[in-house]
Amino acid sequence: MIEVPEIFARIYEKHGHRCPMSTLGGRLGLAAMALPQLDRESLRGVYHSRTCALDWIALTIGCSEEDGNLAVTAEGRHCLELYDDAGNGVVLSLNENAMQIAGDYRRLSHELEQGWDGLTEEERSARDTRREAALDALLPGLWQAADADLITVRVGAIDKRDPNG
Repeated sequence: MIEVPEIFARIYEKHGHRCPMSTLGGRLGLAAMALPQLDRESLRGVYHSRTCALDWIALTIGCSEEDGNLAVTAEGRHCLELYDDAGNGVVLSLNENAMQIAGDYRRLSHELEQGWDGLTEEERSARDTRREAALDALLPGLWQAADADLITVRVGAIDKRDPNG
């Protein structure tokens, strides 16, 4: 396994596994926090898909469903809307390139999981090794890519929403 940057290692430990979507969630949150437009004290957010990205988003932006300042919809869009009490807002979305990378890994993961229950320990180990090698090849690119290679950002006032409802 490759050496993982500390901030990414924290989420993988909390999240329970390494994957592109948790990494991309972190990239969304880190990109949002680099923008000066928002008042961090009154920050609220909405993420439009329940995926592995949520753990990272919560860690990086400091909002969570448990705290009531991050809502999650079932729209299936990988889009994070953040706003503050003053009406300042940003919308960050995973772009086509990011979704292609995540989709390619998801297809590989599904392929490796096919027939899992009927595999011998040796076959399972071989598939796990293949998965880890794929992640070792993929994740550094996601850690190091420019935000513009993965994320679309729109800055401006957005409608205030109640994250609880």
